[in-house]
Amino acid sequence: MSKPLISILIPVYNRAKVLPTTLDSILEQSYLNWECILVDDGSTDNTIDVVNEYIKKDNRFKCFKRPSNLLKGANSCRNYAFSLAKGVYVNWFDSDDIMLPQFLELKLNLLLEDVSLEAVLSRNKYGDATFSKFRTSKFEFETIDSLFKDYALERIEIQTCSFLWKKVFLKELPLFNEKIQRYQDNEFHIRMLALKPKLKVLNKELAVIRSGNSEEDQISAIKNITPKKLFDIFYYRYQCLKLAHDTSVWEDRLYKQIISKKALWTFYGALKKEPSFSNRIKEIKNHKAYLKFIYKMDTFSKLDYLKTNLYLLKLILLR
Repeated sequence: MSKPLISILIPVYNRAKVLPTTLDSILEQSYLNWECILVDDGSTDNTIDVVNEYIKKDNRFKCFKRPSNLLKGANSCRNYAFSLAKGVYVNWFDSDDIMLPQFLELKLNLLLEDVSLEAVLSRNKYGDATFSKFRTSKFEFETIDSLFKDYALERIEIQTCSFLWKKVFLKELPLFNEKIQRYQDNEFHIRMLALKPKLKVLNKELAVIRSGNSEEDQISAIKNITPKKLFDIFYYRYQCLKLAHDTSVWEDRLYKQIISKKALWTFYGALKKEPSFSNRIKEIKNHKAYLKFIYKMDTFSKLDYLKTNLYLLKLILLR
């Protein structure tokens, strides 16, 4: 059987404490033909020292610094890592999660069985900060064709590491949005699913995700939610609507009601966190086109529209 190279792509930033567990799990993979490209985002702890120790052990690990001309953030590092990847297949991974031993092998087997496939999607389980408590992932979907809708409605959980992609499928596409700080992988996944890649679902837990709400210093922790991150979530919800516009999903009135409601309440929550009147006005102007798209949908009655605008006015005038 062919043994193509798989590129594992990992952004790292101040992960010295947890990174060894992640890298050990990569070393324990049953599939051996991989390279692991780590891109450091300017760590101030001894993350680089940790990585260098692994490079000494195994030259399949490679470390690069994010070029200074690229925006700071995990998404820039993910995209830069992709540009360096030599593999036929790529699998993004997060620096605090764990691969189970057959993570690569089982996904690759499906791709090799059907060379027309462009991706394989697997499921994960979730642990707390110390991996002492676990829960299984939500993984409810009707068919492969319904994945876009089921993911937008949060019936299925997909993480950064869930897809093993055929690199050539992604090569000419916009990858991770480097301007957003929250729901980064969600926004990437919903755009990719909207393209309807030919994929198979492997309904098996192959990775363990460290919960983002376990520690205050985790980037994705709830305590670190800022107005900017809430506006990013709003943008993701808008994408779930905009990308559905020219598909059969757009005929599903309930879908539009659910997503638009989530989008607007997230936007209102972000406005509440803005400290000044001028900031709130600025953010409404910044998101005017997205709000207009949502308000114009047939899910809003005239009364709904009036109530929504009155509430928006109330938020603007907060002191």
